[in-house]
Amino acid sequence: MTGRIFRYIALLIFGFVFAVPAMPLSLKRQKATVEEPQVNRLLLVPEKESMHLAYINTWQPELPALGGPVTADDEMPEYIGDMISHAKEFLGLRYRRGGKTPKGFDCSGFTGYLFGQFGLKLNASSRSQFLQGDAVESDALRPGDLVFFSGRRGGTKIVGHVGMVVEIHGDGTFSFIHSANSSGITISHSLEPYYKSRFVGARRVSE
Repeated sequence: MTGRIFRYIALLIFGFVFAVPAMPLSLKRQKATVEEPQVNRLLLVPEKESMHLAYINTWQPELPALGGPVTADDEMPEYIGDMISHAKEFLGLRYRRGGKTPKGFDCSGFTGYLFGQFGLKLNASSRSQFLQGDAVESDALRPGDLVFFSGRRGGTKIVGHVGMVVEIHGDGTFSFIHSANSSGITISHSLEPYYKSRFVGARRVSE
């Protein structure tokens, strides 16, 4: 009986000796198992965030391809048709030297009045109007352009008369409205000998 008790006590002591060191080891393993995901989360989350930030900082939107620039000269302003219609209302009005009102016009007074009705200011004389706007080649003329001619003497390139183009014909010629000394407000053709020999150039005034 005493021997059994002694063996039982010895087994308890032996089990306790080997069980105690094993408990901290198992706790450490359990702790490591619990903390490991936290360590991984602390290391990986900032890395993922930095990747997203880097993507945002380097992203650039795709811009559509742009065509060539469109200038005012490429399309005729809408008001030109109204200007021409208004000019034709004065057909037959007498020529008046120095005239700038509907009571009577000279050539530059007529063009200056027309353009002024549509917010465009022209200089007083035909010669000074020839210095405004942009030069236009004969094959690029359009309605609303100013056309200039030399004076009565002809044979010179000194501007002395001005009119406004009202129509471009298929053969490249044009018709223009102007205040002529002999007939007042009228429409003439560029092939008329008097004007064909005196043509100096054209200008486009759009502002």
